[in-house]
Amino acid sequence: MYAFRKGWLSTPAAAVSMWVLSSAALAADSKSAEDWFREGIEAMQAGKMPDAIADFQYCTQLKPDLKECWFNLGVAYGRQRDFSHEATAYLEAVRLDPAYGRAQFNLAVAYEDLGRPAEALKHYDLALQAEPTAIDAHLNRAMLLLSLDRYDEAISGFDKAVQLQPESAEGYYDLAEAQHIKAGKLQEPERTQWLRKAISTYQLCLGKDATHYRSWYNIGVIHHKLKDLDSEIAAYQKTLALKAKYTPALYNLAFALRDKGDKVGAKAAFEGYVAAAGAAKQEARFVELAKREIAKL
Repeated sequence: MYAFRKGWLSTPAAAVSMWVLSSAALAADSKSAEDWFREGIEAMQAGKMPDAIADFQYCTQLKPDLKECWFNLGVAYGRQRDFSHEATAYLEAVRLDPAYGRAQFNLAVAYEDLGRPAEALKHYDLALQAEPTAIDAHLNRAMLLLSLDRYDEAISGFDKAVQLQPESAEGYYDLAEAQHIKAGKLQEPERTQWLRKAISTYQLCLGKDATHYRSWYNIGVIHHKLKDLDSEIAAYQKTLALKAKYTPALYNLAFALRDKGDKVGAKAAFEGYVAAAGAAKQEARFVELAKREIAKL
């Protein structure tokens, strides 16, 4: 998420007043709106965003009711990370066509980047009204709800995405993560019920993609929370069978083996972790802890 930007333009009219191009410049060139649109697409494909923005601005001057010009102007601004102007362009596109699902979706994403979750949710809803089976809108909306601690709504959204795309391993993974997070906010016995439900959903993910090592890792984390040490160890070992240098699994496995009383296995896992972590800054604190455990063992 990005912080709210003070330069936000609240109305399309404000944006139009900024984007007025000189009549002399337009008169000097006989290109049509379609010509400018085509050149804008070519510039965007070539990675020339300032040129693309100028081309689409000319297009909107000549044909202000051409929603595709406004949409692509928004895309070009988005690639420049100019989220305020990006959103303003999409607002004009959806003003012209409220059922323009892709523009509603992109506008919702822009509002997220601007740190405006209420507006983002509104436009995800409008995107889904226009395109009820849009997986990306269901997933983004659910992710946003999860970040707002609206767990039940998020889980419902992920569940809908899974129903629409039942072969997607990532859909089950996202749903399991939401269930896992919700469990952490509950008291017993609901906490354990939701943790076990999350394990089942991670297993559904693995049924779609047997190489999904993050699912095995999270299953191990849940078994730790359930105080099932043997199952925790087994899950981390399955993670490492798929991704041998996955540092979170090596680290957690080492502690689990230590707690199990397997000093030889724990020492090997700690050493494996230290070797895999190397000099990565984000691992530095954990490497020091691992080295202390190696010394004790």
